[in-house]
Amino acid sequence: MKKYFFSILFIFLLINILQAANKKVIIDTVKVDLELLLLNFHVEEIIDEKVAEGLQKGLTSTIEYQVQLWEKKGGLINNLITQQDIRMKVFFDNWENKYVIMSAEEKRLTNSLETVREKCSQIHNFEITSIKQLKGDNDYFLTVKMILRPLSIENYQEIKHWLSGKAKNFNLKDFDDTDQQEKKLKGGLLKMFLSLTGFGDKVVSGKSSDFKIIDGSVSWGK
Repeated sequence: MKKYFFSILFIFLLINILQAANKKVIIDTVKVDLELLLLNFHVEEIIDEKVAEGLQKGLTSTIEYQVQLWEKKGGLINNLITQQDIRMKVFFDNWENKYVIMSAEEKRLTNSLETVREKCSQIHNFEITSIKQLKGDNDYFLTVKMILRPLSIENYQEIKHWLSGKAKNFNLKDFDDTDQQEKKLKGGLLKMFLSLTGFGDKVVSGKSSDFKIIDGSVSWGK
């Protein structure tokens, strides 16, 4: 019976993985403006119906984009020029009766789920670096990795306490958002359970074509 149970879990996990494989970060444009290298990109269906349902029920979701600029070298080794992160937090404020989108730049309130999807999935004119830092003869490319966490660290802790039957009197001051804490909380059967229910972490990525900076503009390789 136990073997049958884990076989079913494996099948559902495989289905989720295959569905995620169909999604990726789309690099829309790479351009230069005022001697700055700028990037536009988007991810389709980043907030699906399951995540939207979680928001409406009081869960907090976080979205992180890891944007990297690489200098292309020979073989499999490339040189990382710079990495920048974009972090957003989304939740539904019952007092305001609106969705809240928080980032380092702004706090936005909206009634529209479509606005939430747009703001979280479309990044425009993101500054990468000054083209003065780049060599005209060298090839470069950009990579973007998106990590969607439908549940915050606090949400994970509450679920673990609920599953174990423990009280919820934990101290949030003892809790941080480090990778080590996440691995500790999201391991084992809990991680499997959340993936099956659509609340597991989702990771997709994308990569630009190779380009050079020639005469202050982006020149794409053949």
